Amino acid sequence: MENDDTSSNKNLNPQDQLNYKNKAKNLEFVQNNSNIKIPYFKEVTFDDFENIAEILSNFSKQIIIRSNSSKEDTEQSSNAGKFLSIGPIDKDDISLIKKSWKEVLQSYEKEDNNTVIFQDYVDGAKSVSVLTSYKVGTDSAYRTFSTYYGSQTDAVTSGKYNRIKNFFIHRSLDNLPEKFKEYNKLFKIQNQLESLFGNKQLDIEIVINQKEEPLLLQVRPLMGKVIKKEPIMVERSVIEENVKRYKKLISPTDDRFGTNQIYSNMSDMNPAEMIGKKPDNIAFSLYKFMFTDTTWNKQRGEFGYRMYSGGKLMELFNNVAYINVNHSLNSFLTRNIENETCEKIINYQLKKLETYPHLHDSIEFDISRSSYTFETDDKFGEEYKNIIDKKEIIQWHHDLIEIDSFNSSTLQKNNKIILDAFSKLDDSFQYLNKENMKFVRDNMALPFTHHSRLGFVYFAQLNNFLKNEVITDEEKNKLLLSVNSISTKMKSDAYRVKTEEISLNDFLSIYGHVRAGNYNLSSSNLKNNISFTESLVNTSNEPISTEPIQYDIFRKIDDYFNLNKISYTAKSWVEMFQLAVSTRENSKFYYTKGIDGILNEIKEKDTSDHELFQMLDFEYNDINTFNPEISDTLMPDVITSSDDFYAYEEMNKNGNYIGQGTVTGEILFLDGIEINKNNLDNKIIVIPAADPGWDWIFNYKIKSLITEFGGPNSHMAIRCAEHNIPAILGIGEKNFSAILNSKNLAVDFSNENFTIL
Repeated sequence: MENDDTSSNKNLNPQDQLNYKNKAKNLEFVQNNSNIKIPYFKEVTFDDFENIAEILSNFSKQIIIRSNSSKEDTEQSSNAGKFLSIGPIDKDDISLIKKSWKEVLQSYEKEDNNTVIFQDYVDGAKSVSVLTSYKVGTDSAYRTFSTYYGSQTDAVTSGKYNRIKNFFIHRSLDNLPEKFKEYNKLFKIQNQLESLFGNKQLDIEIVINQKEEPLLLQVRPLMGKVIKKEPIMVERSVIEENVKRYKKLISPTDDRFGTNQIYSNMSDMNPAEMIGKKPDNIAFSLYKFMFTDTTWNKQRGEFGYRMYSGGKLMELFNNVAYINVNHSLNSFLTRNIENETCEKIINYQLKKLETYPHLHDSIEFDISRSSYTFETDDKFGEEYKNIIDKKEIIQWHHDLIEIDSFNSSTLQKNNKIILDAFSKLDDSFQYLNKENMKFVRDNMALPFTHHSRLGFVYFAQLNNFLKNEVITDEEKNKLLLSVNSISTKMKSDAYRVKTEEISLNDFLSIYGHVRAGNYNLSSSNLKNNISFTESLVNTSNEPISTEPIQYDIFRKIDDYFNLNKISYTAKSWVEMFQLAVSTRENSKFYYTKGIDGILNEIKEKDTSDHELFQMLDFEYNDINTFNPEISDTLMPDVITSSDDFYAYEEMNKNGNYIGQGTVTGEILFLDGIEINKNNLDNKIIVIPAADPGWDWIFNYKIKSLITEFGGPNSHMAIRCAEHNIPAILGIGEKNFSAILNSKNLAVDFSNENFTIL
């Protein structure tokens, strides 16, 4: 049954509008003052225990017994998910209903009321959504819709499911973009409820039944935020300026192929990882100067790809750094392919990314064809056989084979350049000098990009061995562990300090420039953070001797080469793989000394960004640098149209970050097994799912919470925000496994990334 009262709220007293009582009273208020449909419900007390049969006669087949504590869904506290709800239960099963009724009441606190809610269970629901008036745990003025497509009506709030679609809408929007029209019903109900309650701070649950009708399950106030229209509209005007600039950048150039323009924060030079999702002016401008203005393109041409004039690879939209994917894909085209063929290839790749945007952080593995991966002509061209003809496919493939043949000479040439440059970075080197900045860029950043590219090629080849079942996962890891890089030596030398074989000063003379955030002015290098360095030394372990690569691995790779008539040997390939990967790591070590020196002198200079950029001829543009007026603006990982600046669907791969700032600490995994609860204080707590059953952890002084499953609108998200506990909810299987195998973690909630320590 449904309540379908069509009365108007136009004569409501404003005081009545804000009078939140409990879950049932909130629903009654909506029922009596709107046309919003609600599954039939009744607030019952323990006094109704004897009349239960009569009460249940008005319900459909199954019911939910929902908590209705006086301490939830009020203006003072939501206590989302803290108290018990049970169901569905067959309405004829009186004994089970009575038992469950008591259990729900027992979950209440002492001196609480004694009422619960009986409500019709929505059988066979098509979807359930939780809508919040703003993004929980942030100052971002974005409506948040979390939708689960299925019949589990608690799927979003329970935090147990990971197949949840999260959608964000800037509050300045009066209407949804066309591509999100499926959310219109929800959008209208949210607006109606905000108007009805006179409150733009609501948490709403809606289920869509088999008739495609939206049914309200719950509405409650969100705590701790006041939404004001004026700053929202200021933010809107800045967003509009960014949209105008985005549209100008779409205009085609003479040698750029592809009609679409896509931006990603995790592709190619990967700014989200390297400088953070929302970098400051220094990090953004330094990274642009070193890599994404000219170096990226120069490197591609020197490496053997098509000479591409292109433009700037990286842009800043609403404080988020993005890579121009069209430029990136064009730069990996080879020299002997006809223009018409290039157009077909790029349009296909862009369309594929638009269709599967979650591939944006693996474009060079899953979208582009930028390296030779030991495939036959036929296998290489399988995906493109209906896009370009066979002759063109073969030419493209052979171009990549030719590029691959330059690997050895490329590595040796650039290794000499970067080592010579590194030797010149002594105490007398003046980093904040225009010519010296260019020296670091041309003689260190450029060789580093060459080595990074070469490392990528060999990783792609390694992954292809795995994909074609030439080697196993275990054998892949053994090949990776066989690489001897500067990081391996650093760990070994830290242990040598611990055993007093070398001094701490000796260690710092080699590794002192290493810092956690390579482009972050606020981060400290090892030389300036002695306490961290000493901790690094004290926790170091005796190096484990690397086992020689098993003969069986060489045999398998040789068999694959022979079968596919590839003129390589396993021995030569493994040697080049080890050299390429280690050289990439080593060149990063050399190059970052230059960046460390620049940052140190910037800190000493203590000048404004504007003055600094003028002195160094860095590009400085108010629109193209960090703007504090939109510091809390949400942006998608991938931009495919101007609509994405205002409303977008989230790709929930890296988790939902609740809170701000940074957290560093020890990890404690709780899996439901009996634990010593006294050990929770000052720990980063890791649990499988954002299940409200873990609510007891908020009784402890935990540093942060991380879950494998869970969304931004789960009960746990609400509770974390209320307790001011930063959290990553729904971090995904891969990241979760990596964290479980570590001891300490550093989480940057502002830039939405974490580092295993």
